[in-house]
Amino acid sequence: MLFCFHGFGETAFNFSVLESGLGKIYTIVSIDLPLHGMTQWNNQFFLKNDLKNIISLFLKQFNKKRFSLMGFSLGGKMVIGALKELPGQINEIFLLAPDGLRKNIWYNLSIYPAWGRKLFLHLVRHPEKYFAAVKFLAWLRIIPSSLKKFIESQLATEEKRQFSFDVWYCIKDFDTDVKTARQLLNENKIRSFLFFGEFDKVIRPVFGKRFVKGLNNTQLIILPKGHHLVKEYLNDELLKALNK
Repeated sequence: MLFCFHGFGETAFNFSVLESGLGKIYTIVSIDLPLHGMTQWNNQFFLKNDLKNIISLFLKQFNKKRFSLMGFSLGGKMVIGALKELPGQINEIFLLAPDGLRKNIWYNLSIYPAWGRKLFLHLVRHPEKYFAAVKFLAWLRIIPSSLKKFIESQLATEEKRQFSFDVWYCIKDFDTDVKTARQLLNENKIRSFLFFGEFDKVIRPVFGKRFVKGLNNTQLIILPKGHHLVKEYLNDELLKALNK
């Protein structure tokens, strides 16, 4: 059984393109994250223990004890969270351009302190100065133009900005603890596969190179792509990695 977790603003349906390849090996369970797709989430927060309970319910329903995990971008945080909750039952993890492999100072400042959340909500309603700052940083080449475009597209409207805040705040329990994640992968002999896009300016391949240092039984695959890796071609890459 393979549990799949999608990226920010996407839905469980995004993983349907992998059915033709991985569907021959796994029972794929793709889950809409809170505030996404068809999931109705009435609690303020989505906790690691909530994720553990959801996975456990599916395992019971399908009469399974062990499983694998896949996460793209934001979904990478879900994989790392599940790893901490159920390490002894995991066969493999697949991380696709994953968030959660390093501490994100902007996320931490925007969500954890009260003053940071207040500042974020100010951005939601008054974005002009923030967009001007991003444009200026791109002009100075401190940030790449592709990252500037990504930020502007993700925060283009007040609805999108509010959605970003709501999602980030909802999953604040999924903190980044890379050291523990590495330790659990090695101790439980979990196979790990990390895929990154060579031209990804959002989650760069260097994050994966740092993460795999000291890891046993792992593969780091860098594809000549950008950030959005969950597409039909990925089937061949995944099967190739699994057969090594």
